[in-house]
Amino acid sequence: MTPLDLTSLNKQQLTALLWKLKGTPAVHPIYQELRTRSPKVTIEISDPDWESKTDEALKQALGIANHSGQQA
Repeated sequence: MTPLDLTSLNKQQLTALLWKLKGTPAVHPIYQELRTRSPKVTIEISDPDWESKTDEALKQALGIANHSGQQA
């Protein structure tokens, strides 16, 4: 088996791989790679819409698509 270059994968691909390998020793390098990446989303607590922006950022980070277009 050829080792996978984790640096070539985007965050969504890493997250999908993480869930696939969850509970196995192979998941540790994925966690390490995710820790090296800086978050791209910066949300200020003073932003009046911080709660919905945080929810959306979490959904994107976890690869959960919100296709309904509805807001809570």
